[in-house]
Amino acid sequence: IFMGLMTLVLILGKFHHDRPKLASLLPQAGMIIIVGIVASGLIYIIAPSLVNHSDKFDYDGDVEALTEGLLSFSPTFFFTLLLPPIIFNSGYHVNRDILYRHIRAILLYSLPGTLINILATATILHYAVSLGLTGGFEPTFPELLTFGSLIASTDPVAILSIFQKKRVDPQVFYLVFGESVLNDGVCLVLFESFAMMVMNQHDSGSLGETILSMLLTFLVSFLGSLFLGVSSGMLVALLLKHIDMRHTRLLELSLYVLVMYMPFFFADSIGLSGIVTILFTGMS
Repeated sequence: IFMGLMTLVLILGKFHHDRPKLASLLPQAGMIIIVGIVASGLIYIIAPSLVNHSDKFDYDGDVEALTEGLLSFSPTFFFTLLLPPIIFNSGYHVNRDILYRHIRAILLYSLPGTLINILATATILHYAVSLGLTGGFEPTFPELLTFGSLIASTDPVAILSIFQKKRVDPQVFYLVFGESVLNDGVCLVLFESFAMMVMNQHDSGSLGETILSMLLTFLVSFLGSLFLGVSSGMLVALLLKHIDMRHTRLLELSLYVLVMYMPFFFADSIGLSGIVTILFTGMS
């Protein structure tokens, strides 16, 4: 199903690209969302008929189990195979001059802005819990911070697509784009830090020690990932400067693929953020 939908989206993407009037009315991201909605609706419609042939499927007449099986998507497949090229491509094609010109504003939005967003979400939910609006579910404040870091990650694909089609001011485009790219890495690192706080919240250590440990974990993870990403990008640039691969296109393509994956997996293996690492690999 996944490969079939991917093929359909590629064909429709070509159709969408060749018709500017349609593209002005419906962004490409909106078209993909519609394809997903229609595909899931068709699966729910045909699932009962598939259950009637239960001798071919091991679902014992359970329509919900069959539907869940058809609509399931492995997060491991996404985070290990699809995400690194997406993040690398975002960093590689960024306009560095405009990005560095507005780096202060981007860092302000993506670091303190993201933290304020997380704290505001956790505080509002904490008051909702104290007022008994959660139906008996009473998460702790560190758990609410973890949830806040989970939903604070922004992905303005549709907005950026519209910005690009409408040719808005590049400064506005890169403010939104730069914040969204760094926001993903910051939220992931903060999520891991708050999750560690949740696991250690019953320890005998003081609150100050816990917060200090979380801040150190965040700084080491973010700065270490940044250094690893920049170092990886500079190493590959130095390699390509002294080794001419223009006549061996297959080896050049293979190296390009390795550059998208090796820093990501290496960062994960040593406890750093693979997303931040591969982002700065592409940017450098």
